[in-house]
Amino acid sequence: MKKENILVVAIICAVIAGGMIYNNLKSVGLKDFNSKKETVQTSDATTINFQEYAQGRALAKTQEKHIFLYFHADWCTYCRKLTSTTFQGKEVLAYLKDNFISISVDTDQNKELADQWKVKGLPTLWFLKSDSTKIDSIPGYVDKRQFLHILKYIHTQSYDKMSFSEFIKTI
Repeated sequence: MKKENILVVAIICAVIAGGMIYNNLKSVGLKDFNSKKETVQTSDATTINFQEYAQGRALAKTQEKHIFLYFHADWCTYCRKLTSTTFQGKEVLAYLKDNFISISVDTDQNKELADQWKVKGLPTLWFLKSDSTKIDSIPGYVDKRQFLHILKYIHTQSYDKMSFSEFIKTI
């Protein structure tokens, strides 16, 4: 073989090996890191105390609190906007902490769960009763004010008595 051909074959092998290593790290190492990141609990009043899916559902049942289930991905522009705006509101943070168990699901890391919940777009916000019975979902971005109204609507169980638009008129 000519030296040029050997060099081309070596470069191709290096690129393939690099891609395989990257994909392996992405599917194994980074997945584990990301799932641990989501289950970290903090007492910081500026962040939502997201729980892991199974743990959060169990906690909601024992504490008899509604569940806020948040489906997102790192690449999602509106998920980042929701995190940097809506989820930073002091009233929103306090209301979630006092009245809900919040669960975060990264759809890239947990595709099976996203499929189970029939998530079609991101972000998707689900609200559940403490026994995990579905109440309703909201696709897309929601601002602080609207989100707080939704949280109050769910927490007060007004969904059993009236529509959301009727509830807004009572506020």
